Amino acid sequence: AAGASTTTTTTTTRNVCCASSSSRARGAGVGAAAPPRRRPAVATPTRAAFVTAAVSDGAGEQPLGVLVENALLAAFPPSAVDRVVDSLRFTMADGVHEVHHGDKGLQQASSYIAGLTPNPYWDVHGGTFPWLEELERNYEVIRDELLAGLNNPDLERMGNSIWVAAARDDAEGYGPDWRTLVLQDRCIWEPTNTSLFPKTAAAVEAAGAPSVEVFFAKQAPQTGIKPHTDFTNFIMTSHLGLDCPPTPQSWMKVGEETQYWENGKGMVADTSFIHSTSNESTDQDRFVLIIRFWHPELTLDERNGVQFLFDAFEDLSPVGLSSATAKAKARAKEYAGASAAAVKATAVEGGEAAIIAAAVEGGESDAVRGKRGGSRRKKPKRITSGGDGLGLLAKGMK
Repeated sequence: AAGASTTTTTTTTRNVCCASSSSRARGAGVGAAAPPRRRPAVATPTRAAFVTAAVSDGAGEQPLGVLVENALLAAFPPSAVDRVVDSLRFTMADGVHEVHHGDKGLQQASSYIAGLTPNPYWDVHGGTFPWLEELERNYEVIRDELLAGLNNPDLERMGNSIWVAAARDDAEGYGPDWRTLVLQDRCIWEPTNTSLFPKTAAAVEAAGAPSVEVFFAKQAPQTGIKPHTDFTNFIMTSHLGLDCPPTPQSWMKVGEETQYWENGKGMVADTSFIHSTSNESTDQDRFVLIIRFWHPELTLDERNGVQFLFDAFEDLSPVGLSSATAKAKARAKEYAGASAAAVKATAVEGGEAAIIAAAVEGGESDAVRGKRGGSRRKKPKRITSGGDGLGLLAKGMK
């Protein structure tokens, strides 16, 4: 019947998983095996290396899921991150949350947090995304900076991974002509590229976007992206049209709904729904600013908990877990600071003019200074934006 939902949850237990209660009440039935990962696993320590480190520290051998979960629970009050713990267990047990939401379409997520509203598209102007409305009002600043960059013959030499193709094991689904220029990856501003696009970085910060990834995306004429999922329901996707072909030549279909890119207009989508894109123009590239951001129904503690997991999976040694804990505690203080909230509210109310001027005239934003990501990298590593959530990181360890 129209509007009905059917749920299939798949879990495959491996001996390194924290399998107990990993598929807790995720739905009835067993479906097909989990889909292949969207890109190669990130470079992380092997299980053997981590177990050796743990043993040398006197901790004894433990499954990876248990080690990470224990570190998470030591860093946060358990009640504050219980949904994040469930998500970690679900991911480490190879769970796949698959729901057909009737007229909305199919949602598929292996990185899944329960209880978050699933909508293929959200209303940009419904009051939930004031930061995107602010970026709409100031999109010319971002557009002009992008166009200036496109006209800079030295951009690729000066930047880090400029206009790279999809770096995933199913990159053929994206095609060779879908390219990205990353400014932020997993909540860390990329200092080289943000120094080349300071107004854009400043505008995103001034608007108070709860961003996880920020990047420009280019789609060539007569190309498209095949139907796929981003596998993650707790990170959503926004697009801001910057230089787009006339409507209806370029579009994105999410679930069963299609929207069209327009210059200066935003979109918000839950890309754990099956989605696809097309640029039907014969002669014009499509450029948008993509911001992947926390689902608005996540608490600040849950955002911090997920970011803790990002950090932990980057370095699973005892030193790495201790560093992830320290970063999480620092973020908690930042979230709790009333002054930080007031600064963001003032920035949204007053527009970006002051902070953009500061970025250009010497008073750089946090993004340009690299403050959010720590010190500048001496040798920038290649970056790619994936939006894979916990799944990519956890499965890279198994």
